[in-house]
Amino acid sequence: MFERFTDRARRVVVLAQEEARMLNHNYIGTEHILLGLIHEGEGVAAKALESLGI
Repeated sequence: MFERFTDRARRVVVLAQEEARMLNHNYIGTEHILLGLIHEGEGVAAKALESLGI
């Protein structure tokens, strides 16, 4: 399933999984993806969020 993802997108998913695990959640939701995007820090999404002060 993830073979079509870019390396950066895969990294965001891994970070989202880690966030969910740290929060003791048994699912990966949009909140975890958002945290993954923020922690990844290099992509357009992260830069857009940073420019908004998030």
